[in-house]
Amino acid sequence: MKLHFYLQKKFSGYLGYFGKSLLLLGLIHSFSVQIQAQNFQKQASDKSQIAYLGIGPSAFYGDNGGDYPSMQFPVRPNIALGYSKNLVNFLQLRFTSGYQRLVSWDGFRPGTMENWGSRGQAASFQGGALYFDIMPQFLLFPQDHVSNRPRFNAHGGVGLGAIFVNRRQETINGNGNNSRRVSTLTSYIPVRAGISYRVGYLYNIGLEGTFFHTFADDLDGNIGFNNRNDHMVQLNLMLMRYF
Repeated sequence: MKLHFYLQKKFSGYLGYFGKSLLLLGLIHSFSVQIQAQNFQKQASDKSQIAYLGIGPSAFYGDNGGDYPSMQFPVRPNIALGYSKNLVNFLQLRFTSGYQRLVSWDGFRPGTMENWGSRGQAASFQGGALYFDIMPQFLLFPQDHVSNRPRFNAHGGVGLGAIFVNRRQETINGNGNNSRRVSTLTSYIPVRAGISYRVGYLYNIGLEGTFFHTFADDLDGNIGFNNRNDHMVQLNLMLMRYF
């Protein structure tokens, strides 16, 4: 009988210990799940930065860049990289840098090119433009964080940047052709607008156009043939990633 009471008491003690252990494990698991959920929610709300990659066609507007009334001008590729940071749910601060290939049009008449040469102006050129700009970027539909952003959105803005053009330009005159390497640095105003579509939790794709209003007329080595400065334009397919 004593042995029976002893075993019953011992078994009850083990059950109590086992129950307390299960309760403790349950509390630890619940606390862990809660912490993980809070961390996930925090991480989702913290994804307020976006990286951009854009590629597409581009064109150059200059004195020897083409016959623009008849829409005859070279189209060349460009690549753009960007980064933006959310300031508020409808406004971002964006930085963009890239490279655009630049060439002159080869359809001008010989008499026109010789006239340019007599004034020391380049008849043709080829090279590239490196640029960097900063701009406030406005969103059409505000977004609080990455998890509930709209499927479609549009953005746009105006900023300020610097552009460096390195080119080889050729001048034609009575003494023959003169070719030399020239570099030009100037400022510009980017006017940028685009649309985007959500394709995943962290990714968007989009289409974006940019107009570069520069403050120089000699990016092509030719000044005065038209009464405007030299400009660039781009149309890019964009890939965007939140992080």
